[in-house]
Amino acid sequence: MSIPDKLINFQVYEDGASIDAVVDVTLPTLSYMTDSMSGAGIAGEIDSPTIGHFSSLTVNINMRTLSGNNIRLHAPKAHSFDFRGSVQHFDEGSGSFISRAIRVVIVGIPKSGPLGSLSVASQMGPGNEFEVTYLQVIIDDIVEVEIDKLNLVCTIGGIDYLQDVRRNLGRV
Repeated sequence: MSIPDKLINFQVYEDGASIDAVVDVTLPTLSYMTDSMSGAGIAGEIDSPTIGHFSSLTVNINMRTLSGNNIRLHAPKAHSFDFRGSVQHFDEGSGSFISRAIRVVIVGIPKSGPLGSLSVASQMGPGNEFEVTYLQVIIDDIVEVEIDKLNLVCTIGGIDYLQDVRRNLGRV
């Protein structure tokens, strides 16, 4: 058994090319769209999630200084990001550390982003926030999450929770 410890490092690619910048990334928070269910036979209210439907998903990419990389990410078009990382695990059996691959693929549309600030001998803090239309999380070559809002796909742990919905809508 191995125990996940920490992210060793990661690399960011945009539309297939490496972003040559020092960045921090805040990945989306998965929050289902809900509606309150109440009525006869229910003791109170339940916020019931809508299967496969998520509230706004956003990813934030923050850089140290303002550059052409940051400016180009504001182009009003879909941007495809590939975040590739290596996660350190402690292998109890061998007593050693091992590295496992993690990959997050995102397609997003620019929403907002500060250009940063100007202060001598300081990081500028520019950033970009994107509305996510597609999200895929791959751990050790296994697709753990795939959310494709435009094509009604919500696969978590190998189960496509919107498969029946697509069939019911004639979108097989």
